[in-house]
Amino acid sequence: MLKVTDNAVNWMKEELDPENGQGVNIYVRYGGETQLKQGFSPALTVDSIPSDSKVFEYDGIDIFIKESDLWYFEDAELTVDVNDQEEIAFADN
Repeated sequence: MLKVTDNAVNWMKEELDPENGQGVNIYVRYGGETQLKQGFSPALTVDSIPSDSKVFEYDGIDIFIKESDLWYFEDAELTVDVNDQEEIAFADN
């Protein structure tokens, strides 16, 4: 379902710096470049972690997907990495 590279984790720590009780939310938005399902793409934000979320722990950072967004990631292997412009990039493997 989700693979986050070490480079992406380090980027999240430096750029997003989630506080205690928060995590990095990978959510679904309209449009965008990486479309696992037509018309939608993943994006990031820092937020409190709802109890019904799927949580992944990477090197001390909680990365989560809310239950309401899990449909988007079904049957997909999403990799989160950092591109040459030092921005987060998503790829469907």
